[in-house]
Amino acid sequence: MREFGSSAHFFGIGGKDMQAAGLDLIAEQDALTVIGFGAALKAWPRLSRLADHLVAEIVARRPDAILTIDSKGFSLRFARRLKKAMAKAGWHAPILHLVAPTVWAWGRGRAKSFAAAFDRLLCLFPFEPAYFTPHGLKTDYVGHPLFDRKIPTKAEARKALGLNQKTPIVVLAPGSRKGEVKRLLPSMMKAYDDLKLEYPSLTAILPVSSYVEQLITAYLADHSDIKLVSGDNNMMTALAAGDAGIICSGTATLEASLAGLSGVIIYDADWLSLTLGRLVMDMSKVVLANVLANQPLYPFLLAKQVTSQAMCHHVKMALSDTQKGPNIAAIINASARPKQHSNFAMASVAAIKDALKKG
Repeated sequence: MREFGSSAHFFGIGGKDMQAAGLDLIAEQDALTVIGFGAALKAWPRLSRLADHLVAEIVARRPDAILTIDSKGFSLRFARRLKKAMAKAGWHAPILHLVAPTVWAWGRGRAKSFAAAFDRLLCLFPFEPAYFTPHGLKTDYVGHPLFDRKIPTKAEARKALGLNQKTPIVVLAPGSRKGEVKRLLPSMMKAYDDLKLEYPSLTAILPVSSYVEQLITAYLADHSDIKLVSGDNNMMTALAAGDAGIICSGTATLEASLAGLSGVIIYDADWLSLTLGRLVMDMSKVVLANVLANQPLYPFLLAKQVTSQAMCHHVKMALSDTQKGPNIAAIINASARPKQHSNFAMASVAAIKDALKKG
């Protein structure tokens, strides 16, 4: 949005940063925050009404292009409805989607579905276009915004956060959704308490997004020794400051690898989500950093495997190998970071402008 500047007007769903950049708000982005198959089923009537409202707004306002961002299930159903509504109105604008579905991990058939619903796809990783172009979907590799970040050294990160340079630090990252925090944080705290018995000088830091800060603060009422790192843009600094991490599966695994933090990746969800997930997912491709490097940089614990004993074991392994983190960063940079890459915003705007030009 900032790259476009005053040459474009934006309306739709967004958060505070998008509103600050000039978004004409139709709905808050939190309306799309749903985790797990069970929760998605319960939220379906509300999300369906939201999709209908957005379609009506778009048909009434007739923008030059529509960009959906992540929220793949919602975005796909919304794009289908919008295409039908545009056809009925005798009008068309290109529908673009940013962040490809993870067809390389599960549901390859979704590539064909996306090709039917969208006019253009913007991908974060260089291996993704090959999954979609055979279905006739124009696909652009725009890179991941994390590759544009300046990553602080461990010393710089600790200085910025006011942390002791010599104290061993474990980073607890329980996720940015309330369901993840409720399921994962208690076991993380138990693991930290157990680790303190063996490493009395160990310190824990917990980067927290504004969306779950109040919830996490309540959980940590009796753990004043765990330092909260507030601010939605401080995740990378917190990860860079650590010696080991216990990290909820997601984008944070890529951030941890770029920051050179070793440790263990964990995840848990409701029974229905886990059951369906095991049926449709390639569990060897859950951890993003492992997929990008094509090797197991991080161990992965799922559901009942997420125990204090298992987490402690992997944290101890990370603390005992001071070179593991830097080696992970070197591998990710060599295998995943684009050799020639204009920044994410510029690449995305170029793709959108090209779509506008072609109609």
